[in-house]
Amino acid sequence: MDKSKLESEIEKALDASGFELIDLKLGSHNGKPLIQAFVDRETGGVLLDDCAVLSEKLGEFLDANNFYADGYFLEVSSPGMDRVVRKEKDFKRFTGQQIKVRLKLPVNGSRVYYGDITGFENGQVLLSGGLKFRLEDIDEARLNPADEEIFKKK
Repeated sequence: MDKSKLESEIEKALDASGFELIDLKLGSHNGKPLIQAFVDRETGGVLLDDCAVLSEKLGEFLDANNFYADGYFLEVSSPGMDRVVRKEKDFKRFTGQQIKVRLKLPVNGSRVYYGDITGFENGQVLLSGGLKFRLEDIDEARLNPADEEIFKKK
């Protein structure tokens, strides 16, 4: 199965639910395809009950469209505090937050950079310290919350 096609179809299936697909990982488990869908929404976060409902909805969608005739494993979960940031709108949404960026190729001898997101313009992610990276040069970018952010009490 073509990952980009499956990703596009899952995004369409989630469209009316108020959730969006943040990341999709494909693998295998006990010889069957494993589909890991990481979902989020702009407000309220993702609850365990949300994952159960979305898992059922996506499973019905995959079955109805014969994506995997011989069976599959499906996992739906939140992206976590260190969520992947991939799209322009995500970089804009998380402006001011700390991020870890891993590049496809080294720049100034390094592939990994840390900083605060300061913006996004002209197809480039802007980080503190004047760093700029083109979106297509980024292998993976993840939020990198500080320890006090992770352990803060609500």
